[in-house]
Parts: sequence; C-alpha cells; structure tokens
Amino acid sequence: MRKVSKRVLGALVAGMLIVSPLSTVAPAITASAMKIPTVPLDTKDVGWYNDYHHEIWQADTPNSFAVLLHGNDGGFSTSWKCGPNNSRSNFFAHRGLYWGLNNPKTYKDYGDFYCDYDCNWYTDSSGNARIGIYGWAQNPLVEYYIIEDWKNWSPEQDPSAQYKGSVTIDGSQYKIYTSARNSYTIEGNKNFTQYISIRQNTRTKGTISVTEHFKAWENLGMKMGNLYEVAFSVEGWESDGHADVAMNMYEGDSGDEHHKDDPVQNVKMEYNRQYKQMKFIWDDVNGADEYSIAVYLAGKWRVQAQNITDTVYTSPKNLTLGKTYKVAIAPKVNGTWDIKNAIKNAVAVIIK
Repeated sequence: MRKVSKRVLGALVAGMLIVSPLSTVAPAITASAMKIPTVPLDTKDVGWYNDYHHEIWQADTPNSFAVLLHGNDGGFSTSWKCGPNNSRSNFFAHRGLYWGLNNPKTYKDYGDFYCDYDCNWYTDSSGNARIGIYGWAQNPLVEYYIIEDWKNWSPEQDPSAQYKGSVTIDGSQYKIYTSARNSYTIEGNKNFTQYISIRQNTRTKGTISVTEHFKAWENLGMKMGNLYEVAFSVEGWESDGHADVAMNMYEGDSGDEHHKDDPVQNVKMEYNRQYKQMKFIWDDVNGADEYSIAVYLAGKWRVQAQNITDTVYTSPKNLTLGKTYKVAIAPKVNGTWDIKNAIKNAVAVIIK
C-alpha cells in the first residue's frame, strides 16, 4: 500500500494562529499552508501542493474569498459567498490524486482507492451545496460524484436523472444515478455522462471506499474508463458557506491495510507562558504502538523524546523567545518508525 503522489508545486506560507487556553497572550505559531485568493467574477486556479493536486473554480460572483490548502494533509479550508445576490454564481474546490488527460490506466490497474476525511461545514438556506468524491474519466467521458452530504438539493431531485439501482458501501445505502449533459468538460464543450452515488445516511467524516463505487457502477452497466483524477470536493451553487476539510487519499491493496502509511495529523500546539514550554497534541495514527519526537537543530534532526504511548508531548521548559523550532512527530507502526512522513509533515513553531 502506498500514498499516490505525482509532483509538488507551491511554497510554504504562514498558516494558522492558534490561541492557547494556557496563556492569555499566546505566541505566534506557524504551520505550513498555501493560501490561494480568488477575485470577483471568474477565477480558476490549478496546481500541486504537498503531493496533492487542486482545482479551485468560481464564476459569476462579485465577491472575493480564499482557499487555504493544508500542508499537513490533503485537506483545505474555505468560505464562499455565492448566495442571494442575483449572480447565480458557483464555487467549486477539490483536491486529490491526478493523472491528467489520456492516462492509459483504468481503476483496475491500480490498488483500491480510499479517502479518509473529516469535513466541518455549513451552508445557508439559499442555493445548495455538497461534499464528497469528485472526478473525471475518459473513454467514455464521465464526470462522477460520490456525494457524502448535501444541503437543500441533490441530483436525486433532478427530473432528468436516471435511477440505475443501489448498493451498500461503508455502512450505508447509496442510490446510483446517471445524467446526460452537454457542457464544459476536460475535453472541451461536448456531450458527457455524469455517474452519481448519493449516500442515504449522510455523514461528514469517515472512510470512503472509492473503488467499490467504481465496481458497483460497472456492475450496473456504467463503464469506467481511463482515470483522469480522484479528488475530494466542496461545491456550492448560489449559496454562502464554509468548510474545513481534513483529508488523506490512498491507493492500497485492501481496506484493512490502507491506513498503514498515515502520517501524524491535526497537530495542535499550546504554549505555557509561565514555564516557556510547548505542548503538542495530535490525532492517533491507526496501528501506532508509540511515537517519537525529533527537533531540527544545527542542521540535523535530533531525537528529543521516544517511547511515547499517548498522543501528547510537552517540550522542555524555557524555550527561547524569537527562535523557530521545527518539530517532527513519528509513529511506530508494525515495528517500523515512519520517519519519512514525519519529516515531510514537520511543523514549524515560532516563539514570540
């Protein structure tokens, strides 16, 4: 099992400010992230960051907003304002795996695809919005959706959609539809078909067994051709909303094994001003027996602590004000330390 990556494009940009409950005035804490602003009317941004491909698109709105691409996973944070302003505008952001046009491989040429996600989101009562898996395939030309949650409207309510059947995946029934379209595609303006799975027990976090949907579609006569992309998306039509997405996407051999290369995620940092020390808290990595902490000092990574059996670490006292500390947290899974991912997802802490 491995995490699929192609190339990286982007720079490290100051990310989030975390205010500690342990101190009335917290130091500035910087984590790697990439901010992409949008401008009124029409914007499209396509690129790579932290081994994930992204596409951000908005149209026909007088409003500006931004998307923050996470540096420690494949997620992103964004707000959009396409609501009741008579603009009939659309916002769309997705991030994931990408092969591009004329990829000779179908999903059968890869291991199974999985997406672990946690999406804290909301939208207002105007318009509609949805979250889930999104992508394209060629030969035949298909735009596909696996909708995990939706607000106000879903393609199930589209009178032109054709119901094909249902399947149970990841603990819920999904109803499956197709819809014939003629519009913009990855091949230009032309006819294409939408494949749509709609989760009946909607949710905002969990694991999506993407390949199982591909198999279910083909069992219903819906051919899946050459893969263009597999991504997690947030889309809003004539609505105002906000989404914070934590996400990792994997290619693996089985659903039981796809977590084993997970990096440490969602690292939170709290500063104790009295003792001038930092507390790190992170999400548990599936299968991890213990953790170690390394700090980048004098041009080398040096182990600061090891044999940590909890997901909390408190630094030594008397950290130096004004100094930047680069910290890596490595899990030990099946007897092996995941050093590569730990260093790749290291966080930078500036004490001010």
